[in-house]
Amino acid sequence: MRTRENVFSLYPNLGYWLMGFIPLAIGGFYFSYFTQLQFSPRLIHVHFGFMALWMGIAISQPLLIRYKKLSIHRAVGRLSYLVVPIVILSTWLVMKQGYARQLADFESDFAQGIAPYAYAEGRIIIASYTAIGFVYLFWLVAFYALAVIFRKSPSIHARFMIAAALTFMGPTLDRILFFWFDLTTIGFGISGMVISFFLIDLILMILLVGDIRKNKNPWPFLIALGLYFPLQAFYLTLTETVGWEKFVNFVFN
Repeated sequence: MRTRENVFSLYPNLGYWLMGFIPLAIGGFYFSYFTQLQFSPRLIHVHFGFMALWMGIAISQPLLIRYKKLSIHRAVGRLSYLVVPIVILSTWLVMKQGYARQLADFESDFAQGIAPYAYAEGRIIIASYTAIGFVYLFWLVAFYALAVIFRKSPSIHARFMIAAALTFMGPTLDRILFFWFDLTTIGFGISGMVISFFLIDLILMILLVGDIRKNKNPWPFLIALGLYFPLQAFYLTLTETVGWEKFVNFVFN
C-alpha cells in the first residue's frame, strides 16, 4: 500500500545537486557566450538572462521546500509562469535566427561555387543542426506543463520538475564536450550528444528504481522516460532526412 509522501523530506538534497548545473553552464557557455558578449545580438542576451533565471528557479524551489518556505516557494512558482514562456519563446527565436543565418551563408557559398555540399544535401545538413534544439525545447514544454498541471500533487509535481530540470544537461554538457574537448562523436559516427542522453536516462532510471523499491508511484518517471527515449532515438536516426528538412523549413518560414 502506497503512503502519502512527506513533501518536506521528498528529495531534500535535490537543490544542492541541481547546483551542479551552474559550473556546467559557465563552462559550456564560456566560449560561445561569455567571451562574445560584445558581439552577441540583444536576443541572445535576453535568452541567456531568462534561461539563467529559470535555472535559478529550478535550483531554489526544492531548497525552499526543504527549509519549509512554502509561501516563497509558491511565489517563485508563479514567477515561473512568466519566465518559462519567455525562455521557450526566446529559444524558438534564437533557433529560427540561427537557421536563417546558416542557410543564408550556405546559399551564398553555393552561389559562389564554394559550398562543400550539393544544394539539397546542404539544406538537409543545416536543418539537422536545429534538431537538438527542437528536442530539448519539446521536453522542457512537456515536463514543465505536466509539473504545472500536477502542482497540487507535490510528489508528482516534484518528479516532473526533475525531468524538466534535466533539460539543462544537453545545452551545458554538450557545449563543454565540443568547445573544451573537441568531441563531436564518440566513434562509429555516433553523436557525442548521446553522453548527455545517457546521463539523463541513467538518472531517471535510478530514480524510477528507487520509487519502485520504496513502493512509490512509478508512473511520473515512466512517463518521463517514455518521452525522453523516443526523441533521443529520433534525433540519432531521422534528422538528416528530407522530411525533417521540409518540416524545419515549414515551421521557420
